Amino acid sequence: MPRDPWTWPVRACPTAHGELAYVDSGGNGAPVLFVHGLPTGKELWYPVIPRLLAGDPSLRIIAVDLLGYGASAKPTMRIHHREQAAAIDALRDHLGLSQLTLVAHDLGASVAIDVMGAYPERVSRLALMSPPVYPDFREPAIVKLLRIPGLGQGLLRIGTSLLFTAALHRGLSHPERLTPRLCRAMVAPYRGPHGKAALRRNLWWGRPCEVFAEYPQTIRTIEAPTLIIQGCVDPYIPSTQAARLHRDIVGSQLHLIADGAHFLPIDTPAEVAATLLKFLRANALDLE
Repeated sequence: MPRDPWTWPVRACPTAHGELAYVDSGGNGAPVLFVHGLPTGKELWYPVIPRLLAGDPSLRIIAVDLLGYGASAKPTMRIHHREQAAAIDALRDHLGLSQLTLVAHDLGASVAIDVMGAYPERVSRLALMSPPVYPDFREPAIVKLLRIPGLGQGLLRIGTSLLFTAALHRGLSHPERLTPRLCRAMVAPYRGPHGKAALRRNLWWGRPCEVFAEYPQTIRTIEAPTLIIQGCVDPYIPSTQAARLHRDIVGSQLHLIADGAHFLPIDTPAEVAATLLKFLRANALDLE
């Protein structure tokens, strides 16, 4: 299959709460599953994927839209992180994989902690980027604003595309790397009443003090080789989250990107790809 994920067919995997949309390079090497965060989709990883395959064409690259995001099902009820984790494991089973490398960004990194709590034996390696994972994490101001009853709904009703684009740009040191194609692909699922309703539900994913309450205990049990990547100028996730995670996961690696902001796969794709390739090669396992 070509290295350009834009050309890959979007497939569907059934789960307990609707279908997960994903793309799959179909490689015969180590499977690597990419999970996005709020408010993006699988396209977040598209600048990184060709660079990874250029370094190792055998990799099997899978990128998924979480439930409520992108081309995946948008249930009318709020989907909890544990349910997202179960859907990710359903995809692993659907693909016939006993283990995989899990790479996750932002809120996807939070979901990855739930994966590690419920299915640790099915993750051979773990990479977490811009990770909000501790109960004392404070949501970014824009998320708090959009959660205000009435006001948040009104802002989304009249300016979803503008707010979405502004939030993406604020999370980039290199905003010129957010191409119109990337932006359109990630905004499109939130157009129309159904899409706006899905975005509101995604924004109301819960409170860190509640959703992340058990994460510190889970984090300290992680034994899989772990890589943590953090941008030094991230306006949304404080570097203290990544530093604490590094301390709590024995043997983990912490890689800081000096000019990286929040949306690292778009902002600094070359460094993200190079760092991931080094990590994958150093921890090579037969995942067949």
